[in-house]
Formats: sequence, C-alpha cells, structure tokens
Amino acid sequence: MSAGILALLAGLFLVPLLFLALGHRWRRRGPRQRAAFWGGLTGYFIAAFVALVVGMRPAAEWSGNDTMRGVLGLWSLVIAPTLGAAVGALLAGNARR
Repeated sequence: MSAGILALLAGLFLVPLLFLALGHRWRRRGPRQRAAFWGGLTGYFIAAFVALVVGMRPAAEWSGNDTMRGVLGLWSLVIAPTLGAAVGALLAGNARR
C-alpha cells in the first residue's frame, strides 16, 4: 500500500474520528482550542470538496505522474485540516492580545 493510499484512508476515517472525539466537549475548551477545532473542520470540508472534484475527473485525463491529482485528491484530506487548525489557533491567539 502506498503512502498516498494511507493518507487517503487516514483522511477518510481517522480525521473525522479525531474531530468527533475533540468536538465532543468543545464547550469546555479555551478559545484557542475552539478556534483550532473550527479551523480544522473548515479545512476538512474544503479538502473534501476539492478531493471530490479531483476524483471525478475522467481516468482518460490522468497521467502516470500527475502529482497535483495525488496531492489534491489524497493528501489534502490530511494536510488541509492540519493547516486550518493551525490558522485557527494562531488567529485566536492574536485576537486575544
């Protein structure tokens, strides 16, 4: 199994389970953790839409070394929530000062 397929499986199953576990008691967390949660969730929804659009391209348009399709379709489900959570935490940290 390739690293891209593992990233796809992690993005499809592990990331939503992580959001489910973290979001269960999100009201008891501080503003930075809440902003990181919502930023990560927003990043995941955007990545899911992008992966869906990229995945629906006809196979005749793919090439053997189409790296953007791999990045957008496989890795975005893991990378975008991470970046969204980081941005949310940074913005909440800057707003408090």
